[in-house]
Amino acid sequence: MGVVFALLWGSMTSASAATPGALSPADASARCAAFFGVAPGPDPEPLSACQWDMRAIGAGAASYANATGAGVRVGVIDAGVDPTHPDLAGAIDIARSCSFIFSTTPTADPREIANGDCRNKAAIRDLNGHGTHVATTIAGRVNGVGIAGVAPKARIVAIKACTIAGFCSADSVAAALRYAGDLRLDVVNLSLFADPYLYYCGNDAQQKAILKDLQDASRYAQQRGVVMVASAGNEAQDLGHPTTDEVSPDWPPDTAITRVVHNNCRVAPAELPGVVTVSSVGVTTLAFYSNTGGPTVDVAAPGGDAEQTSGETYGRILAGWSSTDDTGFWDFLVSDGRGVEDVNGGRWVWIGGTSMAAPHVAGVAALIRQLHPNWSPGAVAAHVRSTATPMACPADWPADDARQCSGGPTSTTFFGAGLVNALRATS
Repeated sequence: MGVVFALLWGSMTSASAATPGALSPADASARCAAFFGVAPGPDPEPLSACQWDMRAIGAGAASYANATGAGVRVGVIDAGVDPTHPDLAGAIDIARSCSFIFSTTPTADPREIANGDCRNKAAIRDLNGHGTHVATTIAGRVNGVGIAGVAPKARIVAIKACTIAGFCSADSVAAALRYAGDLRLDVVNLSLFADPYLYYCGNDAQQKAILKDLQDASRYAQQRGVVMVASAGNEAQDLGHPTTDEVSPDWPPDTAITRVVHNNCRVAPAELPGVVTVSSVGVTTLAFYSNTGGPTVDVAAPGGDAEQTSGETYGRILAGWSSTDDTGFWDFLVSDGRGVEDVNGGRWVWIGGTSMAAPHVAGVAALIRQLHPNWSPGAVAAHVRSTATPMACPADWPADDARQCSGGPTSTTFFGAGLVNALRATS
């Protein structure tokens, strides 16, 4: 499916209002403070002790003094958002938010189908959770609740292109991109790949046609001033030297085949021209699941990898979760010690994936947009790269891993120009 984490989904159940076993924010903060050796929140928020990711990229009080994303509109092309999440209070531009889930979209829940009718605001609600996690990472408010995002005063435009099941149909993604262009949004985040193919290959007429539609939509958005940020993907592959695709097509069910892929095949949107593509790191190095590859990867950002913290969940990314998750995943995360819930029903979870890395970069792009509103998308992308903290190739990377790092001190196939840096980008 187009929206994926570096873990598996649970079974389908309904979300509950109060969840036995969920951590309280105070308990979660205390555990994180002890684990990371930092002061408990608020600095600036109650769960900030858990936000190793923000500390890693220089996002916090110092960067907020330079820019907060005020006046910037960020499109989250995803599974929707939870308009009631406390960390998004006042953050969501409901008037411009829209669902591009169609009656013909595979795996769609009737509640999220709007067929591009932007008057149907109920359809933007996040029945999955993924979109809310992304949105709060970008623009979680500094309001005394939960976490703080990279750009805590940016406005989120929820553009739903992914279903409750995490299926992001290519036609929905293309329509979402064109809509972002129509609105002349400042930044869009795409923590997804466009279904039903992981790789779209030029020697197949159908795949070539779908890829062209996505390319055209992306080009239109960029021509209208939109900075596009996308996740590199979670298949642990080198996009510069692809070899096999084992998951396509992922619809209809059970039709996937193992096929050989080469450089005439592209992952979309990660390999669309002009897109800022993001690989994922844990607290020390490349995440076990992250795709890599030059020149595809522009920068790296925290996406989490529990194994880099001795298997502790705190090495994943903590951000908001939807109160209307109808996948059963919330209950699984709570049972696994990864769900936080406050007395008012606000939810936060630890998960990992390049889906979690991309919004850190989208947030930094929003900060740059605030400071330089007239810059072209290319100029914003260049500034993201030029202010990243260079990361060298790992010295002890396993020789049997298909991903092998190459490059010099300022650019590598694993990390691009390096770890995105909010403070440097705004200084």
